[in-house]
Amino acid sequence: MIIYFSTILILFAFSAMDINFELSPRTKRWMTIFIYLILVVQVGLRWETGTDWNIYHDNFESITDLSSTSPLENGMEYGYNLFMFACKLISSNYSFFLLIHAIIYYFLIFKSFRRYTPFFYVSLLMFYSLSMGMMGSNRQLIAFAICIYALRYVIERKPLLFFILLFVAINFHTSAVLFAILYFLDKPIKLYFVLLILAVTIIIGKTQLPYTLFASIGKLGGSHAADKASLYLSGANEDLQSAGVSIIGLFKRVVFLVFFYYNREKLRETLPYYTILLNGYIIGIAFCFLFANSLVIMVSRGSFYFTMMEPLLLASQISLFKGEHNKIIAVTVLLVFACIFLFQSISSFPNLFDPYKGLFINSGFSREMY
Repeated sequence: MIIYFSTILILFAFSAMDINFELSPRTKRWMTIFIYLILVVQVGLRWETGTDWNIYHDNFESITDLSSTSPLENGMEYGYNLFMFACKLISSNYSFFLLIHAIIYYFLIFKSFRRYTPFFYVSLLMFYSLSMGMMGSNRQLIAFAICIYALRYVIERKPLLFFILLFVAINFHTSAVLFAILYFLDKPIKLYFVLLILAVTIIIGKTQLPYTLFASIGKLGGSHAADKASLYLSGANEDLQSAGVSIIGLFKRVVFLVFFYYNREKLRETLPYYTILLNGYIIGIAFCFLFANSLVIMVSRGSFYFTMMEPLLLASQISLFKGEHNKIIAVTVLLVFACIFLFQSISSFPNLFDPYKGLFINSGFSREMY
């Protein structure tokens, strides 16, 4: 775990420096480049580390020509297959592809997070720890990065640009279609309506309706969507056995939601993206309630686009503290949270992440991948 905790400590140090000192634009630029390279190298040069390694590696090897990029050939979205094919025109080395993937992924994340919160390094600190368990989910990570980048066009009211990017994201991971709802949620949601949404999703989530609805939508989406729906449904009962982890995470999110919503009036005037980030977080929790008792995979996959608003919302709370001393204390508390969140994030498959294995670190370590 030393690689992960070292990265967390670097992000914490940068957060503290950013808060405590008047850093020049040049210094901030070099700090940003430094942490960008650390994250890109860590994710891009990993080997047999993270989830779904065998699936994605085998799929990469199966892309041999343009015809093999069809979703009918390997079950993965056309955009992702084309992306792999384009990379293989330059090099057939899988590590080269992962490096290009990481470069694009973190470029979009950095461009977005710098815009959406005044505490950029704090948001990266929390995002790193909260999302580490998704490392290896290549398609969805790129889809999320595209979606979060597109969020700016909601505030700017540029629907064409937003939905073009959403279309691209969907072609990397179909679940990105859920993100479309955010275009219509850029206004504050009243408290009574928030409570109504959560109450309704809790009630419906206790029934088999979400399970039935998901199966029906899968059939309407064509053979590719139907096959994926069938795969998720077949594993639903097995996933429910580990639902306790999701319940713990859900309780944490509800507590944070109360805190985020309580502070909304103080923050939304100075932080233009706060309202839509909060609305997205509410939708994410609603998804969790809706599928917690039937399709746990929708809690992790479907709600991912929305619950990952959490790092940005947590970083935004630093604005409430007056004085550098109080802000440093707040960031130190977030450091403790980050360490806890890292363990929670990888708790489903800890042996796939610890120890970190890369091309140049622990390369001789033997790990059973699945």
